[in-house]
Amino acid sequence: GTRTDGQRHQPRAHRPDDRPMSTMDDGVIVIGFDGTVGSHAALFAAIDLAHATARGIVVVHVEYAPPVAAAGTAIGPGAGALVQAEDAFAEVCRRNCAAILDGANVPWTFEARRGNPADELADAADEHAAGFIVVGRHGHHGLGRLLAGSVSQRLVHHARHPLLVIPPPA
Repeated sequence: GTRTDGQRHQPRAHRPDDRPMSTMDDGVIVIGFDGTVGSHAALFAAIDLAHATARGIVVVHVEYAPPVAAAGTAIGPGAGALVQAEDAFAEVCRRNCAAILDGANVPWTFEARRGNPADELADAADEHAAGFIVVGRHGHHGLGRLLAGSVSQRLVHHARHPLLVIPPPA
C-alpha cells in the first residue's frame, strides 16, 4: 500500500478475510528444513497453512549430532572443520528459505540447532508454543530409511503438537 504522509509503508500480512496475521508468539508453525526436495515441499505447505491460519513461521534447521557429539565429547582432528561445514550448510539453508519466505508475506524466523532432528523440532515446537509442526517425508525405503531414520515417523509418535507430514513431490 501507499501512504500519503510520505513515509514508507511496510506491507503487513493479512488473512484472506483481511484480518491481520498473528504475531510470532501466537501459535506459530514450526517447520523442519534440511534443504531437501521434501523440506522445500514442506516449506511451501507451511506458507499455505500460515496464510490460511494467520500464523507466523519458525524454520528450524537441525544438524544431526549423535549423542556423543551432542555431549561435547567428539573432539580431535577435523572436528572444527566439520562444525564449520555444518554452519556453512545451515547458512545456505537459511538463504534458501529467505529467498522463498521474503516474498511470501508471512512473518518468519530461522533457527539452526544441533542434535536429533525429531527431538529438536519437538523442543522448538514446545518453546514457541507452536500451533503446528510441518515436515517433509523423504520417501526413504529399505536401507536408506534404516540409516537415515525417519524424523516424520518419530514425530508422529512423540510430537505434542499437531503435525502435518508432506509427501515428496511426485
